[in-house]
Amino acid sequence: MNVVVPKVGEDADRFVKDIRQCELPEISVLVANMRFCRGSYQQFLLDLWQQYQQQPLQEVPDLYQVLWDLEQAEEKFIIVLNHLDAMCADDVDVQFDQDFYIHLNSLKNYRHVALLIITKGTSYHGMSFNIAGEFKTSKLDIQEVEDLPALTGDEVRYELRSRHPELDDVPISHLMAQIQQGESYDYGLLDYLSRQLKHSTQSWDDMSRFIRQLKSWYKQYKRLQSKQAGYHAKKIVGGADKISSIFKVKAFFNEMFLVLKVVLADPILALIELFKAWLNKKRKD
Repeated sequence: MNVVVPKVGEDADRFVKDIRQCELPEISVLVANMRFCRGSYQQFLLDLWQQYQQQPLQEVPDLYQVLWDLEQAEEKFIIVLNHLDAMCADDVDVQFDQDFYIHLNSLKNYRHVALLIITKGTSYHGMSFNIAGEFKTSKLDIQEVEDLPALTGDEVRYELRSRHPELDDVPISHLMAQIQQGESYDYGLLDYLSRQLKHSTQSWDDMSRFIRQLKSWYKQYKRLQSKQAGYHAKKIVGGADKISSIFKVKAFFNEMFLVLKVVLADPILALIELFKAWLNKKRKD
């Protein structure tokens, strides 16, 4: 299954945390964060191995061997590949070749091992992965795609009460109002404000001061998002540099840098998907 999360980062990580906390009977959950593993295929294999094997590792096995060992075990496994869209970056280890995706695709024939991939904003279908140094679609074929529902007001209220039992209804309501962005709630902002509250030594008897502080933290959060957006936009332009000699799109990407920064800061990824579709069309032409 491919689960699509609506926000960058925090929603996906929280979803993985919730899966672990379910403690499904006779099922072990193995998680690999591809954002961190993409630069080292050996590290990816080691991360999987260490989650289900107790004995020291003499030699890192290949992916086929890891999956086969899981299939032969008495228990069942769910392999979660979080942030699979990170495999579209330009710094992916060349050992993540097409065989990597073929082995993952073979899991549909396994009885004891299931695969769950998590992507942000859109499903993996049509994504151009960096496969052995070339950007192309993978051999992975997942038909079941589910969108992670957006947070509801009741869920946000429950989360805030769980994290901050010291707060009564009034500050909780102000927190919810700050976290709400349009018709949805931003989990990343919720997490950021919650951490700021935990580290604060102030008392919040004065609601006007509390509201001012929330607005100040909100501005800090948006500045951090803007910096991260700038970094990701530069990565996209850097990837365009590598293929510009083929598709002649470097100038186009450079002109759109500021647009990318705004889009990523929101983060609405529709424009990026439009770029990818355009590049795919250029490949076919």
